[in-house]
Amino acid sequence: MKILQLMALTMFMTGYADAQLTTTTAKLKRFGEPLPAIRHVTDMKVFGDTLLFVFECENGYGQRLLRRAIIDSVNNTLKISPDMGKREDGYYASYMPYPFVSVNGAIRVASQDNCEVFAVENDTAFVRTRQYLMDGNGTVPFPLSQYVQDVYMTNPDRYVFIGREPNGGRQYAITADLATSKIDTVRQINISPELQTWMPNAGEMVYSDKHNRLAFAYKLHPVIEIFDTDGKTIKSVKTGEDTFDQKTLEEADLEAMNSLHIVDLTYTSDYIYALNWGYGYSDADKYSPSIYKIDWSGKVIDRYFNIPYPLYSIAAIDDNRLIGWNGRDFILVQP
Repeated sequence: MKILQLMALTMFMTGYADAQLTTTTAKLKRFGEPLPAIRHVTDMKVFGDTLLFVFECENGYGQRLLRRAIIDSVNNTLKISPDMGKREDGYYASYMPYPFVSVNGAIRVASQDNCEVFAVENDTAFVRTRQYLMDGNGTVPFPLSQYVQDVYMTNPDRYVFIGREPNGGRQYAITADLATSKIDTVRQINISPELQTWMPNAGEMVYSDKHNRLAFAYKLHPVIEIFDTDGKTIKSVKTGEDTFDQKTLEEADLEAMNSLHIVDLTYTSDYIYALNWGYGYSDADKYSPSIYKIDWSGKVIDRYFNIPYPLYSIAAIDDNRLIGWNGRDFILVQP
């Protein structure tokens, strides 16, 4: 079955033969503060020459840590900061930090477990803003859990993010107006009417302030949906043939039992970059991924291939350079 899936994916990709680029890569040497043994990098963003990355440690019991690193792409180095958000008593201001950049260019952090928003001072200190993406007192269209992901500030006091119903329910692209404490939905995020809950619809959302559009890529389905902030679909982009097995819906480890498609998504104001696998976690170190470059109208511009490393996460430095995590090292990726 695995061989058939890979053959189908290869046949599908031939349609993009005129837009395929062999990439050049370079490992980035790290210095500065040492890093612990990393189990997963869960999020990466580049802001100017600064990489923000969130990770889980081996034996870290699910806690997520945030670091910043200065990128020197001339000398292929990364200068790593201390832990961000660590207090003087040794505890952390947030155990699930999610970094984003505010409309005035400052780094902010949303705590994914309780929706609190922090400012960042002196490079690493979290300072409370007394703002919450959802504070329990606002107007909501239906009950929502306090877990949030993929947070973007669209205007002062206005945000868009992914939110979920409680108890494994549906997920939505959501807007929040903190000035009026009003929460509203942009659209439900689901691949089909038959798959309503968030687990088979897991993925990642990005936002372009220039185009005022959103894109959501499904991890278990070869689809990237581009839509505006009113929920209107701009384009649905396919990167392969669907391989999801609905028989795995009742399994807790359904991701491990299916091929994964878009495992990470990053962006610039003009482009979307999708890290495409087409295979499962167990094969991540056996096959080379590809990276799609797509404009915000849904046109596939390029596909980067022949990447000589496994890649688990990517972040766009600019319109032509990416940084990736291969499980051990940060990698500079460019055509």
